[in-house]
Amino acid sequence: MSESATDPPVRVVVVARAAPAQSGISSFVETLMADEALRGEFAMVLLNTTRKAERRSGRLSVHSALEAVVDAARTFRAARQAEVVHLQAAMWPGLALVRALAICGAGRLAGARVLCHVHSGEINSGREEAFAPGPLARLLLRSLALVDAVLTVSDPGTRVLRRLVPGGRIETVDNAVRAEDFAPARLDGDRPRLLFVGALCHRKGVTDLVAALCLLRDRGVDRWDLEIVGGAAEVGEEEAESLRDVVRAAGWGNALTGVQRGAVLRERFRSADVFVLPSLAEGQPMVILEAMASGLPVVATRVGAVPDMVRDHIDGILVEPGEVAALAAALEELIGSPDLRKRMGASARARAEERFDVARLRRQMAGHYRAARSPQRAAAVRSR
Repeated sequence: MSESATDPPVRVVVVARAAPAQSGISSFVETLMADEALRGEFAMVLLNTTRKAERRSGRLSVHSALEAVVDAARTFRAARQAEVVHLQAAMWPGLALVRALAICGAGRLAGARVLCHVHSGEINSGREEAFAPGPLARLLLRSLALVDAVLTVSDPGTRVLRRLVPGGRIETVDNAVRAEDFAPARLDGDRPRLLFVGALCHRKGVTDLVAALCLLRDRGVDRWDLEIVGGAAEVGEEEAESLRDVVRAAGWGNALTGVQRGAVLRERFRSADVFVLPSLAEGQPMVILEAMASGLPVVATRVGAVPDMVRDHIDGILVEPGEVAALAAALEELIGSPDLRKRMGASARARAEERFDVARLRRQMAGHYRAARSPQRAAAVRSR
């Protein structure tokens, strides 16, 4: 059936752990829900499942199991009044997978089309050492074939799930950024400021960053400053504090500035000279897109979609995960050359505007939402 001006808008429930949660998912949801053109065409509602800003995810307990049941029940009620449930899911480790499947099942049971958007760094990294599901998890993953579409944030993640979910519709949907929201960094400091933004967890490569910076200091490369922005989101305070101890032991305790959001975080990007994220596993980090939109050269690892985002020695420098010496060399190269920082930063900004603008995300999601249009379903929803 063709669409007309009299057709009611498709009703979409976006299910996610959004702000005040601190994660790539919450940043993605903020970008998605803030798009006026998308909201103008579709009746979009956010079902926020966040209970507190910082939490340990993926650990099984009676409390976490009850939370999953409650989230599924809330989704079922909301889905009865909608045509689409668009779930933003970590999907890994195990409890996150069970929770996502329960929410997807609730949406289908309520009669809605279901899109399961997988943001997991482990799944999207495409690295076997990061994502090694056992027999039970593989069996559970196969049930994703029952949802209308599984969306990943990296081509490696799409390849992994196409192998594990035979018969499923698996597609890559790039994250996006509104570049105009980010003022270009000045890149004019006498002492380059190195900026890390992310959860204080082992997966983000914080210990590798500290080790690389220690190498630089030992060889006399010390005309730089460091800022580490982030907290215990999704990993728990115990792991975060152990990494703070590593930073403090190296003598950079003052670099730990905690969690920052919104305009304050955008100012941190604007006042930096180099962005660094040496993760061991990633999907398509929103924070790299934000750094690129801020005109910062990026030092990152070749994991997930990062090599598609950052062109090596064009928008930044890429190294292999866990390679501390290579990470130190990349940072030294940028620390020592203001011209290189400015050239790569300008290229990164242009790439964010051209390749990862929110307009592309809008087109992709609008296509998925339009595909759910059903006069029968819309009539059933209106009658309730």
